[in-house]
Amino acid sequence: MLTIGTFSLVTGLSVTSLRHYADVGVLVPADVDVATGYRRYDLGQVRAGRTVALLRRLGVPVDGLRRAVAEGPEAVLREHRDRLRASVDEARARLGTIDRYLQEGLPVSAVRISQVTVVADDLDTCVAFYCDAFDAVWQPEIGSLQFGRYPDDDFFLLTVAHPATHPWAGGPVKFGLTVPDVDAAHARALAAGGVQVAAPVDQSWKPRSSTVADPSGNHVDLYAGG
Repeated sequence: MLTIGTFSLVTGLSVTSLRHYADVGVLVPADVDVATGYRRYDLGQVRAGRTVALLRRLGVPVDGLRRAVAEGPEAVLREHRDRLRASVDEARARLGTIDRYLQEGLPVSAVRISQVTVVADDLDTCVAFYCDAFDAVWQPEIGSLQFGRYPDDDFFLLTVAHPATHPWAGGPVKFGLTVPDVDAAHARALAAGGVQVAAPVDQSWKPRSSTVADPSGNHVDLYAGG
């Protein structure tokens, strides 16, 4: 039998760690003296102790260590590898966002509407209009046109109601979009198949604006901004 000090030396686990792993059921001593509380380990536990030490250095959580001692390390290693790969992918995505923020600045704004539903008489024509006029991206799996990028503040979903893909009993709607140049955006919308409702105009109480109707009759107010 090995004392906890000797077991610590041969496994690479500190005495404090061994006491913790005993308490949580990862590596339980073969014998505990009732009178003194001294813990002793069997020689056969050395391999398990070294396994725990190696896996802990890899960041395997306690429940994984427990399973590795009881069932072997292979499945635990595969699961931990998958977790690490997922965390690497997430970290890369966050780094990409950080790089973009450093280059373009933080897209911070006040609370705003992030989703509106419009009605489409002809789905393909409606989707083409918003893609051509405003560079929206069609996301068929959610039946929505995406403006901007999540989680930026320019992110906005325009859900397209259509009997075949997204039934909705509502009617044509009216909503506003902020654009860098109202006149250019207005002309582009007309070229993409929109209909002029109100030409670009300056008002004392709001930014320069205009209104166009999409091919299904939904009204889009264009406001100068950004």
